Amino acid sequence: MAARSSLLTHMQIPSVKIDDLLAAANARRKLLGLTLLDQLTQDTRLDAGLTSSSSAPAFNKQSALRDLAAMAAARMQLPELAKDEVAALLATMTTLADDPALLAALRRRTLVEQGIELVDGPYCPLCDSPWESERHLRDHLAIKLEKSNEAQRLQKDLFANANVLDQALSGWLSQLATIRRLATAHGDEAFVAAIDRWAAELGQLKGNFRSLDGLRGISERLASGWHAVPEGFDEAAAAFENMVADLPDQTATVDAQTFLATAQIRLADFRENMRADKAADLAVAAATCAYTTYCEVMDAELEALYDDVQQDFSTFYRLINEDDEGEFTAKLSPSAGKLDFDVNFYERGLYPPGAFHSEGHQDSMGVCLYLALMKRLFGNQFTFALLDDVVMSVDTGHRYQFCKLLKTHFKDTQFVITTHDRTWAEQMKSAGLVTGKTSLRFHSWTIDTGPLVESNVEVWDEIKTALDKNKVGVAAAALRRHLEYVSRHLADQLGAAVAFRGDGGYELNDLLPPVLARFKTICAKAADAAQSWGNDKGKAEATTLKNKLSASNAASSVEQWAINKAVHYNEWENFGKRDFAPVANAFRELLECFRCQSCESWLFVTPRHKPISLRCACDTVSLNLDPKPR
Repeated sequence: MAARSSLLTHMQIPSVKIDDLLAAANARRKLLGLTLLDQLTQDTRLDAGLTSSSSAPAFNKQSALRDLAAMAAARMQLPELAKDEVAALLATMTTLADDPALLAALRRRTLVEQGIELVDGPYCPLCDSPWESERHLRDHLAIKLEKSNEAQRLQKDLFANANVLDQALSGWLSQLATIRRLATAHGDEAFVAAIDRWAAELGQLKGNFRSLDGLRGISERLASGWHAVPEGFDEAAAAFENMVADLPDQTATVDAQTFLATAQIRLADFRENMRADKAADLAVAAATCAYTTYCEVMDAELEALYDDVQQDFSTFYRLINEDDEGEFTAKLSPSAGKLDFDVNFYERGLYPPGAFHSEGHQDSMGVCLYLALMKRLFGNQFTFALLDDVVMSVDTGHRYQFCKLLKTHFKDTQFVITTHDRTWAEQMKSAGLVTGKTSLRFHSWTIDTGPLVESNVEVWDEIKTALDKNKVGVAAAALRRHLEYVSRHLADQLGAAVAFRGDGGYELNDLLPPVLARFKTICAKAADAAQSWGNDKGKAEATTLKNKLSASNAASSVEQWAINKAVHYNEWENFGKRDFAPVANAFRELLECFRCQSCESWLFVTPRHKPISLRCACDTVSLNLDPKPR
């Protein structure tokens, strides 16, 4: 401690013991006729009793000369300070410089450690590159980590040596600070400036001791000598020492007065440093206690969380896989800053999910873990969730169980489930998880129009609003999107013979004409079948439906598309309001031919492969297509 060393030098005692301090102070107090001190408490002043009339400035010539002598002696010892540590530090940096791979491994060590924890299969978690197997990937990362282990050892040695050098440099700076106060008191500006230059240079050097790049940047300075004396310092120091030596010798009384005054100043500095050290120790103890308490509380809370989550997770997973994993269990356990997750594999022990379970099982585990965590974190507030293609790798039977899980355990949660798998969409309907009214289909997404989605009746209000504002382009786009969706849907529902396109980029003129042709054929078959059975009512319904379709102006327009490009829907945007309004009305009438007036559902044939009836969802429309056997 610099304050301790300064106090010892001034008092000329070997250690900071109360008896030694009192003896040195009382020798001067006796000379001045002051009361001797018999104890040294935190409030005791060594210069107690000195009056302002008897006190001289706090400068003691002999003490100053001793300080200058101590500085000169330390100055001569600078080359030996931390000499071995500097040599070892330079050797370590040379090793790193000669082996770029070692240096790179040191920089990547943290990343590699995280990568090993995240490995779960033959794909690198850091760059997604494929490997022959998970074992090959782990071996590769282990070799990298082993390489960085050597680098980490070198780094540890590097900073240990840098810390020793830092302490040596700090001690020298403290001595310079003591001498600077003397030089300032005597107005030696040249010496003060020389001290400031050296202190600033050493301070800048100290700033590089805490980082690898910083140490590499000052390696040349360390090799040439960190203690290099700035130009003009020795001359300024010698001039100041001569000035102090040339001062008149102080009388015994003045010497005693200045000794006690200086002793009190340095004792106060020492006490302040001791209080700061004690406060730092208390802060460390308090921070350690707080951290320990925090960790204990956090661990207890996390363990409770893990216990609840693993129980719910196991329950959910068993429900999905109750046919073959009815005894399934899982274990979540924190360890060394990470969370271990192991699952039971058919009563053969606990293993990581990727060890033995298939991709489909792992996918279902992921969903179950998410649901269990949400239930634990939000409780009754878990009211909304978006699930995007979460069962793509799960087989059909287990998908039904997944629907059962959502219906059973999350009755108050609104799920928005998106998928590209039409089979899965139908499974959700058949399982009662969703209905026709709570599901939507999107088709043919483009950057200009977005996805095509089945519109409701308000599309006609949207078209009317656009036309009222004379925005024909907006109305035309809305009508086109609606027609394209409905045409796709009806082509599927009625089994229309649409020419196949490998890119799936069907346009309206690819779909609507085959739909019209198919519907006319179905209506004709329904009329013939009703006649064969003597069903006059059925024949009338089928004939009316066919005539209604034929009478539609839009139907005749569609039939002209193939031969007349002038009436193609691409030209709609060039129409005026009065030109386009009849087009929109005609197509509205046309689409009504395919819709039940009672339930407003689109008509469909069943079964698809060999239709025997044309129906709607409520059976208000139910036309037989199967004729009476002859």
